[in-house]
Amino acid sequence: MNKQVIYEKAGRLRFVGHLDFMRTIHRAMRRADIPLSYSQGFNPHPHMSFASPLALGWSGEGEIMEFRTETDITDQEVMDRLSKELPEGIRILSCRTIPDKEPPIMAKIQAAGYRISLPEDRDWSDAVAKFLDRPSIMLKKMGKVHGKKKEIEVEVRPWIYEWKMEDPHTLSMVCACGSEQNLKPDLLINELYQQTGELEQLKYAESICRVALYGRVDGKLINYSSPEA
Repeated sequence: MNKQVIYEKAGRLRFVGHLDFMRTIHRAMRRADIPLSYSQGFNPHPHMSFASPLALGWSGEGEIMEFRTETDITDQEVMDRLSKELPEGIRILSCRTIPDKEPPIMAKIQAAGYRISLPEDRDWSDAVAKFLDRPSIMLKKMGKVHGKKKEIEVEVRPWIYEWKMEDPHTLSMVCACGSEQNLKPDLLINELYQQTGELEQLKYAESICRVALYGRVDGKLINYSSPEA
């Protein structure tokens, strides 16, 4: 039986790396007596996966994980048992049973929604509009050239699908997130600071919250972080 859980990650757990976070979830499932399915062999691993690793320091309001169970267990039982064993900072929002033949969630994610809190010492509305409305935005990021890691320039404007200012210092945006195209919002914000001459802001640890994960169906973005998706 395959299960999909949508959860929040916040508080101090924002500073727990992805591998340690996976181990935290695994231990909580064992304490909750969730009948996880494991791989075969000398070093069995749980059949458990996550839609997309969350960067260190970011919070998430619609994160997704999937796992397989050996025996039947209801969605409500999963929520009730697991919620009692999870540390502060993780909250289960929903659980549903998914078909065995459904593609894994990590293969379906193509975009993510973010809420970014900018420094409150100024109104960022005009600066953000001038920056994101440009026809071309080039960012430097690490990539592979002939099999070797190297800093490269990438055109990322086509990877920004939606954006708006919620208030003078809160930016909401939907951008590419996946194995083929992936735009990290912190790199984009650093480039904003460079373009506006606000170089001192590069030391500012802006608050980034990933609010949703999306896929595409018939060319339209589908919010997989919604229990109704």
